[in-house]
Parts: sequence; structure tokens; C-alpha cells
Amino acid sequence: MFGYVRPHRGELLVREYQQYKAVYCQLCRQLGKDYGVLARLTLSYDCTFYAMLALGTQGDRVSRRRGRCVVNPLKACDFLEGEGESYHKAAALSVLLTRQKLKDDLEDEGFWKKLGCRLLLLLGADRQGKKAARRYPALAKLAEDTTAAQRQAEESQAGLDQCAEPTARLLSGVFRELGGCDPGQSLALERFGYFLGRWVYLMDAADDLERDRKAGSFNPFVRRLGLEGEKELTQEQREQADLFCNQALNATMAQMLPPFHLVELAQFGPILENVIEKGLPQVQREILFLHVRQLTRRERRELGIRL
Repeated sequence: MFGYVRPHRGELLVREYQQYKAVYCQLCRQLGKDYGVLARLTLSYDCTFYAMLALGTQGDRVSRRRGRCVVNPLKACDFLEGEGESYHKAAALSVLLTRQKLKDDLEDEGFWKKLGCRLLLLLGADRQGKKAARRYPALAKLAEDTTAAQRQAEESQAGLDQCAEPTARLLSGVFRELGGCDPGQSLALERFGYFLGRWVYLMDAADDLERDRKAGSFNPFVRRLGLEGEKELTQEQREQADLFCNQALNATMAQMLPPFHLVELAQFGPILENVIEKGLPQVQREILFLHVRQLTRRERRELGIRL
């Protein structure tokens, strides 16, 4: 996924941050158990959020265990283990989306990027994805359909709404399943997932705006703002682009919050609220107005920004 759905660490209690890290570390361990060591490279904040949401809505019993980091055995860390399918599905989602992303990049990236994608697929990403597809065929079908719809929308140079629709539908379907037999819970999760997926796509497009513009790649914001063919953006053009992207993201956020607050959570409510109400706006601010991708590591450290 994209790595934008993460908490605002400064606003979490110490015990909440420790819980979040324990879920993150357990998902890393689950990826290795289910799909091999290299699958841990697909670990992301986004799938950690999904794991925590699944644990929260399913009410899975969790237990904390102290152990050694699976990547760095010299480091001790906590693992928040769960009894249900939450971690298994989060791990499958992680490798399925990574596989689809690599296969999609083979179609339109440069020579060296294509070579890297082929190597990653050969080294295990393709095998991991096939294994996850056998375990969760419906999830695999949803990921494949999303990638195909995304490519079609971008090849036809569709507008913002059409381009954001596939990712919105993906998370809508993935989250709806967590509602089980409760129609009210399923509907709330479906609508929440839809607008979170839309926000993620728009955030990624806004983040890539300058890179795509320079490379001549399709980006719905570049097309919408009429920035194709511009050699360099003026300060005024850049500010207008940031404000337009921010407005689109804020409008999506406004529609995301009501269904989120209708979701019934048995645990992790404060952490998930932090991600949605504080983490996402913080990511928006960092990328659109601080341009964190263009800052040096020292400048990011002085601003307290962690990527």
C-alpha cells in the first residue's frame, strides 16, 4: 500500500504507542511465518491499520508477548498476538497488493524499474501472492479487479473521481467483510473504507504531482490543474496546486469521519481515532505544505517528522 495511514505519534499515550508497535511487530512476524522472510519487506502502516481495525471490530482476544525482533535479534520488542484471522488476512492483503503493484509497474515504468520489479517477483513476490490468493481467493480477486480498473481509468485519462474509485472500492470491500452478519456495522465499515480508500489515492496523487509532472506521467491533479507541459512551476502555481489538493482531501475527510464514528470497536478505539483524526491530517500537512520529500534528513529531524 502507500504508507499514509499512520498515527500521529506525538498525540498517542505511551501505552497506546506501545500497543501500536506491538501490532506492527506481530504483523511483521506473521508475514514471515505465512509467506517467508522476504515477505516482511511488504510490511506497511496501512496494513497495520487494517490489522488493528480487524482486531478491534472482531473482538479477537489478544495477548502481549516479549521477544526478540525478527529482523534485528539484538533488539527486544513486544508482540501483540491474536487468536483469530486478523493478522493472517492483513498479511495476505500486504503481499497481494505488493504483487499487483509490481505487476502493474511492469507495464509502464522505465527499464531499470521494470528490471527491479521482475527481480522482486522472481525472488518471491509472485509466489507469495499466489499463496495468499489460494488462502483468500475473494481478497485476491478484489485486488486484481482494482488494479485492472485503476489502469483503465489512468489510461483513459479520467478525472479525479473516476481515478480514485478503484482504491475506494477496494477498501470498501475489504472493510465491509469485517462487519460480518451485522448489517449496520457492515454498512458503516463499507462507507468508511470507501472514503479512506479515496483519501489514500488522492494523497498519493498529490504526493507524486511534481514527479509525475516532470516525468510526463499521468496524474489526475496535473491534468485537472492544467499543468501539463510546464517546465517549472512558479511559487504561485505550486501554492495553488497544494491548496486545491488540500481542499479535495479535506472534502473526502469530512465524508470519512461520520461512518467511522459509527463503527463499533471492542478495542483499540483511541489508537484508530488518532490515526484517522490526527494522523491523516498530519500526513496531509507534511506532504502538501512542508514538502517533506524535498527536505533533508536533518531538516525533517528538526521538524520532528518521521517518514
